[in-house]
Amino acid sequence: MRHFLILTCLCGPWLLTAQQSSPPNASDTVLAVDFQLRVRSEWRDGYKLANRVEDAGEMTTIQRNRLGIHGGWNGLKFKVQLQDVRAFGGLSGPTGSNTGAAEAWARIPLTKKVNLTFGRMSVDMDNARIVGAADWANPGRFLDGVRLDLQRDHGMTSALVTWDDGAQTRRSIAYHNGHLSEGKHRYSLLVFDQASLTEPNLTTAGGTWKWTPQKGRWWNMEAYLQFSDGGGTAAMWVLDGGVQRDSGSSSRWGIDYLSGSGSSAAFQPLLGTNHKFYGWMDHFYVGAASDGLLGARLDHRIPCFSQRAALGATIHHFRTPTGDALLGNELDVWLTGKHTSGVQWHVGWSLLDPTRKHVQRQSNLSGDGITNAAEKLQQWGWVSVNLNPSILLK
Repeated sequence: MRHFLILTCLCGPWLLTAQQSSPPNASDTVLAVDFQLRVRSEWRDGYKLANRVEDAGEMTTIQRNRLGIHGGWNGLKFKVQLQDVRAFGGLSGPTGSNTGAAEAWARIPLTKKVNLTFGRMSVDMDNARIVGAADWANPGRFLDGVRLDLQRDHGMTSALVTWDDGAQTRRSIAYHNGHLSEGKHRYSLLVFDQASLTEPNLTTAGGTWKWTPQKGRWWNMEAYLQFSDGGGTAAMWVLDGGVQRDSGSSSRWGIDYLSGSGSSAAFQPLLGTNHKFYGWMDHFYVGAASDGLLGARLDHRIPCFSQRAALGATIHHFRTPTGDALLGNELDVWLTGKHTSGVQWHVGWSLLDPTRKHVQRQSNLSGDGITNAAEKLQQWGWVSVNLNPSILLK
């Protein structure tokens, strides 16, 4: 009932303003086949959790295969995509539970401005800090549910309900994004409610504001509050900006704050693409909850190889939410490129210099093991080749 009331109150007035005319009569039929073959080798020596000096690193190669078809006719759109994720060189034969539907959805135009989508879908909202598809991960993230979108002159309003029977989790999302002053100002509003028997019961609400004073320069602010059924209010805020130069190089900088349990409650991004903002070593909010964070980052990238590739680096500085204790510093370096035939390649390396405070917070080591791991430079490297063509059949 709580899910229904949230969506009705927030989205009902907007949806009622939609034009009640018939959907467009588009007779053109589109049909295309999508294919992906991604092979990625990773060297892990402290990835996600800190290793001690005597702990050996490991090499693993993972292959992701996707085969799908998408298209549309008379305004209807659909996509069905199968996915298989496996360790490269593993046993042959039956794929078992490795193969399943990555995406399987249909979108029906109810009116000229209102679309209904149902099935398994990829969902990205705002900068993916709260809700993201996490497609960098081997399996990606896809949600089963129903989505209603209202396209307006200055933006779009969406209502989304998803469920995960395996985790006994229901999620309801109301979302609106819009723009002003010919796109110089962009904003969004989000309410995300999660009710679960196996995960936290939380309601997250907030918004973003992006200002582009001139071409190639932007500033962005984000703020969210989170309310738990068990009591307590958590907070998250972000301030970042960037410059895109005519030469193709770009720079970005930002500060992130997520409250910890030392205040009222610890903020939990839940479906956020945290790998993107809190370092590729994934020591924060990926695989395990973190008790708050204050992070500063600086990113710079330059084009190379006749604009077909880019070399970049990001420096992260992590502290406790109050700023009084250092958690660690991380350096992410990468080289990425693409070919006109649909082949992309990536090479990356990450180094994290953790403190004893950070290793202690992870709780996977104790005693002398904490000091031992804090003295080791944690690292993660990877090489990825991705073939991802789309063939138009009609």
